[in-house]
Amino acid sequence: MNTRLATFLSVILHPLLMPTVLFMILFFLAPVSLGLEGLEPMFRWIVIGFVFIYTFAIPAYLIYLLNRWGFISSLQLENLQERRLPYLLTALIYGLLGYFLYSKNSSLFACAYILWSITIVILCVALISFRWQISAHGAGIGGVIGALAGIMVKMGENALFMPLLFCMILAGYVLGARLQLNAHTPKQAWAGLFLGVGLSLLAVSYFF
Repeated sequence: MNTRLATFLSVILHPLLMPTVLFMILFFLAPVSLGLEGLEPMFRWIVIGFVFIYTFAIPAYLIYLLNRWGFISSLQLENLQERRLPYLLTALIYGLLGYFLYSKNSSLFACAYILWSITIVILCVALISFRWQISAHGAGIGGVIGALAGIMVKMGENALFMPLLFCMILAGYVLGARLQLNAHTPKQAWAGLFLGVGLSLLAVSYFF
C-alpha cells in the first residue's frame, strides 16, 4: 500500500464517520432490531442526518478550532498529549446526542444505547491516550464490527452478514493504512481494533 492510498483510506474511514456508517446499515438492513420497522424512511434519514452532524461535523469543526487556537498542532492529532482534549469533547457530544435521542422518542432508545456505547469506546481511547497512542481508527472500525456481529447473532439478523464481512475486510485496510503512515505500531493498531470490537459486543449483550 502506498502513502497516497493509505492517506485516502485514513480520511474516508475516519473514526468520526463510523457512527454514521453503522446507523445507515442498521436503519435500512436491520430496523426491526432497533424497533424502527414502523418509522418512515424520511424519518430514518432525518435521524441519520442528526447523527452525521453531531458525530462528525461538529467534532471535526471543534478539532479545526482547537488547531486554529493553538491547542493542537495538527488536525491528524499525531501528538499523544494533544489527543486527550479532542477525544473528551467528542465523547461529551456523543453522550449528549444519545441523551437527546433517548428523551425524544421511545423508538430511539436503541439508537441512544448505541451512541452511549460508542461514547464509552471514545472515553477509553482518551484515557489510554494519557499513556499510550492506541489507534482510534482501529477502535472506530472495530466498534462497527462488534455492533454488527453482536446484533446479527443475538437478534438473528442474517441481512447483516455481508456488511459485517465487508467491514472486516475494511478493517484490514484501515490497520494497514495506519501502519503505512507510521501513525501507530502494530500493537497499537490491533489494540484499537480489539477495544472497539470487545466493548461493542459487551454493549450489545447488555442493551439488546
